[in-house]
Amino acid sequence: MSTPEFSIRVDTRERGKIIKSLEAIEGLSLAFEEMEVGDYILPNGVAIERKSSTDLILSVVDKSIWGKVAKLREQYAKVIYIIEGDLYTARFHQQPMDIHRALAHMVIAHDVAVLPSPDAENSAMMIYLLALAALEQPPGA
Repeated sequence: MSTPEFSIRVDTRERGKIIKSLEAIEGLSLAFEEMEVGDYILPNGVAIERKSSTDLILSVVDKSIWGKVAKLREQYAKVIYIIEGDLYTARFHQQPMDIHRALAHMVIAHDVAVLPSPDAENSAMMIYLLALAALEQPPGA
């Protein structure tokens, strides 16, 4: 079975190993544009927001995550957060319960999928495989 050729829209601020990994995948092209929300837009209205574990924790602490989640949900049929790194290493005096509560609220109240990733290379593979799966789904399904 041959892999289809397709494109992923990518925010211009995304750089580094993840972009190099995605660019190396045969049949995949990247279309860079400045985006208000989301880092990667996959086929059929699937948006991915990629965050380091530190950035996610900071956005939970300052509560900025909720505005971004709301904007993503308004604009896209499906929203996925990929969180890179160890989310549970203590930092910024946050309590583990706060992080668990935020993740639970994202999943249940906002219908946002949250996927862990150890690093950029694994995130790139996950984004590619999610895009392939999105190709198989009708828009809004």
